[in-house]
Formats: sequence, structure tokens, C-alpha cells
Amino acid sequence: MPITLRVDTSDVMRAISDLAEKDAPFVTAYALTKTGQDIRDAELVSMKDVFDRPTRFTLNSLFLKPATKTDLVADVSFQEGFGSIPAWRYLGPQVEGGARAHKSHEKRLIAAGHMRSDEFAVPGKGVKLDQFGNIPGSTIERILSQLQAAGGSGYQANATNSARSKAKRRSSQYFVLRPGSNSVRANRQVAPGIYYRQGTTGMVPVIMFVRAPRYQKRFPFYEIAERVFNDKILLRAQEGFERFVLSKLPKVRS
Repeated sequence: MPITLRVDTSDVMRAISDLAEKDAPFVTAYALTKTGQDIRDAELVSMKDVFDRPTRFTLNSLFLKPATKTDLVADVSFQEGFGSIPAWRYLGPQVEGGARAHKSHEKRLIAAGHMRSDEFAVPGKGVKLDQFGNIPGSTIERILSQLQAAGGSGYQANATNSARSKAKRRSSQYFVLRPGSNSVRANRQVAPGIYYRQGTTGMVPVIMFVRAPRYQKRFPFYEIAERVFNDKILLRAQEGFERFVLSKLPKVRS
């Protein structure tokens, strides 16, 4: 969902009547690109205020496509395919509100039959979070492997059907508990989710299954862009005019 800054060249020509036609695209492209940089910087400041310990991935997700003299459009948008998850997939609900999309590990839990399609995974009280408040990826992959939901190879591979692997699964650390199932543990009054076996009878909630969370609009992405554009575009146009037009005029000696 990019923010598109677009200026019609004909409007520029009318607004700056004494600007040579060959210089107008340079001035306009400069003004749009610099304003786009201002918008991106303001969005980053807002991210740090709105989100609790945003990751480097989140802070680096904003992308600026500069305007050129032949394409007078500057785009400020979230990068697509940046890393494993497009940034808009998890930041979009913070911008527009509503439910978020399933993450990759949630999709694998659903595909393996552990989670329902209308459920989402959230950290339980017993899981250790990283410095950004998220479940570490290594922990998630370990859980998925033990639950036969990894669907990958190497470290992400599911446990095999060998005798040794079966023995390990019988004493595996993680298990799914859902009230109403055929499991003996299901009779306990506990919430559905993934638990960690502690000792012979203890269990610790690691990942809980909840109904689709709905997010309130928290990140004023579009509002920031509009405010910064209105504040900066004329200033940046003046800078461009001085750089590409006035700087080329002969100096007058007093």
C-alpha cells in the first residue's frame, strides 16, 4: 500500500512561468524525492513511538522510490518480499485496523491439524521472548519439528518415524492441548494451545490458540505522509529551483 506523490508537469509549468522547460523536470523530481525522504524519516520516528521495541526488520521495511525527470512520481511504501514476510502483511492492520493475516508458522500448524483456520497463535505465559517481545525463531522451529508441522528440511525438518524418533516423541517437550479432544489432558480446564512438559505432571503454556485478533488503528501512516507533504513540498521545490536554476545564472558583481 504505497503512498504515491505525483505532480503533473503542466501544473509545474504554469506555477513557475519563468522556469525553463528543460529545468522543470529536474526541480520537480528533486522536490518529490526530497519530500519522500522527509515522509520516510517521519514515518520511522512514528514507528519508534507507536511500536514497542520495533525490530530492525520493521524499521528497514520502508522503501523510497525516487522520482526522476522522466517519471515524476515518488513512492514511499513497504517493501514486498523483504525477508520472509512482506512488511505490509503484519503492519497493514496497524495502519488500517482489522484482523492480521496468518504468519508462516501459523499456516503450518493449521496444515498439520493442530490449529483451526480461524485461530491465531500468541505467546503463552511460559515462553521466553526475545528482546523485541517475540518468540525466537529457533523456538518456533523446534516446536514445529516436534509437532510434525515443520514441513521443511534440515533444522526445520519434522521428526522421522524411526524407533529413536518415536521414542523421543513419546517424551517430547511440546504437545498440543485442546479441551474436548480425545486426549486425557483435554479434561483439564485449560485453554487450547501448545504446552511444554515440565517434569512428570507439570505443563507450561508456550503458544496459545486464540480467535482472530482485531487491531485498532495505531500507526497514522497516511496522515503523517499528508502532513509532511504539505509542510515540505514547497520548501523542497524552492531548494530545487535554487540548485538547478539559480545556481546556473551568472554571478553579478557589485
